Amino acid sequence: MDKITEIQARLAIEELFARYAHTIDGYDVSGWVNCFTANGVFEVAGEEDDGVRFTGHKQLTVFAQAHVRLLPGTRHVMTNHVIEFENEISARHKCVLSGTLSRPELVYVFASGWYESSVVLVNGDWKISHRKVYLDNAEAIGAEPLSSHMQPMIGWIMENGKAAL
Repeated sequence: MDKITEIQARLAIEELFARYAHTIDGYDVSGWVNCFTANGVFEVAGEEDDGVRFTGHKQLTVFAQAHVRLLPGTRHVMTNHVIEFENEISARHKCVLSGTLSRPELVYVFASGWYESSVVLVNGDWKISHRKVYLDNAEAIGAEPLSSHMQPMIGWIMENGKAAL
């Protein structure tokens, strides 16, 4: 890959992840789902391989609808992007995640961790084929006062997600 193509691809991949954040935080379910390939995977890592995943546009849509309904007021902030190209049409991406949840009494940090993703070029657009989120603060999510805000979404994820392989 020549340098100009690589720089263009890097910018497009970073914009893909900005769009990912803006769409889910802006309650744009179809925009968020469109960040993924048709058979794309969103996975929430768990301890000792007990995570859950949502695969394909139908499951991703249901996940995003639940997120919008059960966890409004989020802001997903991603920094420290590292992109490693496997070839001209696929890359691995890693970044730091900080997610806030706005409530009248306080702005909480509901997610602290990182994402690891695989992205592919589809018809000229970079798309997520697999995205896995790892949380550093899983214990905080289960403790008050944050847990009362998070529990509806966490319960929904555990009930509706498919066991990660």
